[in-house]
Amino acid sequence: MPPIQGYSASVEAARQALEVAQTALPRDVGQAVTNAGWTFLRDRFDVQVLIDHITSKAEDDDFVSKLHAAADKARQQQPQRGRPPKATSDTAHKHVRDDESPIVPATI
Repeated sequence: MPPIQGYSASVEAARQALEVAQTALPRDVGQAVTNAGWTFLRDRFDVQVLIDHITSKAEDDDFVSKLHAAADKARQQQPQRGRPPKATSDTAHKHVRDDESPIVPATI
């Protein structure tokens, strides 16, 4: 992405990024249905009834909660990208025995 020059350019870039994000979800849904290989969908009327059914289920808070929980679980199972988290002071000194000082090395 090229560097942004000025406030109006940053507003325009943010607007374009929002449009891209808003149009990504319908493409993702369409791609997921295509990849599912559902042979029971015969035509566009079956697809519309499926969408209507999902829309009515989305009004049920329990259904949405279960959907989000399943998606969160799947998201957590993805391999982590980027830099691993820093070790805390507890995990950084796990190799030190109880009778040793974590600062002074043991001499034998």
